[in-house]
Amino acid sequence: MLARIRAMSTRHLFHRSRIGPRMLLVLAMVCAGTIIPRGALPELRPLVRDMLENLGDIDDIGVGVALDEFGRVGAAAQDLQSRASAMKLHGQAPPGFDKQNAPVWDAFLTAQETAALAVLTAAKEEDGDAVMGAVQEMFQNACLPCHAAFREPQQRLSGSVLFMSSFLAAWRDMNRGLTLRDFALIGRRARELEAMAKTLSWDQVIQSAFAIQSAADRKLFRQFVHQIVVISSRIDDAAQSEDASKVVEASRQLWTNGCIACHQRFRK
Repeated sequence: MLARIRAMSTRHLFHRSRIGPRMLLVLAMVCAGTIIPRGALPELRPLVRDMLENLGDIDDIGVGVALDEFGRVGAAAQDLQSRASAMKLHGQAPPGFDKQNAPVWDAFLTAQETAALAVLTAAKEEDGDAVMGAVQEMFQNACLPCHAAFREPQQRLSGSVLFMSSFLAAWRDMNRGLTLRDFALIGRRARELEAMAKTLSWDQVIQSAFAIQSAADRKLFRQFVHQIVVISSRIDDAAQSEDASKVVEASRQLWTNGCIACHQRFRK
């Protein structure tokens, strides 16, 4: 799921003739993050903020490779490396974290440091293929196994997780569509997102999937969901008119007014 693709950089991405189909596909593979305003990140929990910043750096690497801006790639790699170092526990587990798992956590972060260093080295040599290979190593050796180990496996199939996973899948496809200028994909997934949000407004879904029992809280939850419905429709309209800048702007509003605001209120 974060890609800081402003209207100007989006137009450059789509229209600069030296970006071939292969590089666009590479970028689409990497840009699996989301378009989130950096100003919203301090409002999130520290660990969530760190992970979203990691995704933002990975997206920057993809954009940098696509535009041959290897200075951008190197800066993002340095951020990934320094953030991994700062997140290490060194045997000092925080409250609620099993101290026995601290070495495993640190090992995944070491893998992130190693892969980030490889990205940085490849960026200095302006070797796009080597950059992408190092990013793939990061996914395989750090990101995916860490998620498998620490993201509460017993909760993965809960109703709320299934709903949110569907949301994120639609979101990632909209980002791929933006990268490839596939406005039909953006529109289709925006409409699916709107339909899912309407389902989330049902009282029985809110109570059973999200365990929100208070009538006042359910009303507030529906207000956040309504923002997703409205803004998803706006994204669809922008896709119909093939206006990439409006898609980006509506996406930022979706995160700020819907997702981030709801998480601030309801995520423990």
